[in-house]
Amino acid sequence: MRPNFRSLTMILLIGAFVLAGCAAPAVSAPAPNKVSVQLGWIYEFSTAEFYAAEKNGRFAAQNLSVNLRQGGFVDGKYVDGISDILAGQADFGITSDQVLLQARADGKPLVAVAALLQRNPMAIISLPKSNIRKPQDLVGHTVAVADGGARLLYNALLNAEQIDPAKVNTVARKTYGIDTLLNGQVDAILGWIINEGVQVKQAGYEPNFVLLSDYGIETYQNVLVTTEKMVNEQPDVVQRVVNAIVQGSQDIISNPNQAVDYVVAYGKDLKKDDQSVHLAAMLPLLNPSGTKLGMMDDQTWQATYQILVDQKALAKPIDVSKAYTLTFLKQIYK
Repeated sequence: MRPNFRSLTMILLIGAFVLAGCAAPAVSAPAPNKVSVQLGWIYEFSTAEFYAAEKNGRFAAQNLSVNLRQGGFVDGKYVDGISDILAGQADFGITSDQVLLQARADGKPLVAVAALLQRNPMAIISLPKSNIRKPQDLVGHTVAVADGGARLLYNALLNAEQIDPAKVNTVARKTYGIDTLLNGQVDAILGWIINEGVQVKQAGYEPNFVLLSDYGIETYQNVLVTTEKMVNEQPDVVQRVVNAIVQGSQDIISNPNQAVDYVVAYGKDLKKDDQSVHLAAMLPLLNPSGTKLGMMDDQTWQATYQILVDQKALAKPIDVSKAYTLTFLKQIYK
């Protein structure tokens, strides 16, 4: 006996309701992981990759909600990024390889996960009249060098080039500016080509640069660091942060004008033209020929460690291989 049309329709409707009731509930997306990054200085060009990662949705695509904390002097107090990371006030920070190695020698469990610059921007900067074109030309001149990591690298340069320190009048550099160089108080300063080097050009001079990296003093001046605990307990979060930063670095290389717009959006008192010049000077250091964005190598870390050992700048010997990890970068470039 064939069912009539109305009966068949009713059966089908009941079946549809039953199937709908058995359907799996909708699964909501996991909440983004909240991450804080303590920048090494004020909001400016030198951390443009972080702003690009935020503005271009690189962090969001990695399911991260990131707080970029300004460095430098905040409310009249200098921000010590390493202390903030160790105190749990920030998850990531930026420092140099020599500072990180010294911190580990002091028992602080920090680990580098990426290098933001592939080349050391540090150089002996002078005006043409001094005719300082190579390290040996420093003999008989006055050079201003800041204490700390800068002095360590400067001493390493003199040692590598077999220059007697007594033959160079090295004085302590007390300011961040270039006035002492321009007014003739010193013949040269040790600074960064992307900072003081640009400022000298903006003052109307074509400076001479003696790049430390050209003489074997190659170090990582901007490394992304976190804690051993973060690496061991939340490696997925670390991986996603590194992913986003590498992508942000590529973004500023691909579109520098956009990157500068992002920089001045963060640094409210910055001038776009000024930041453009600084960023242009930094771009060649991000990804020189033969390098990969963010990558680090064992030789550079070992060389920096040896500089610190030679100058007795470590509280105790350490296993330098534990100061950094290539795990997350290798995952990107596998």
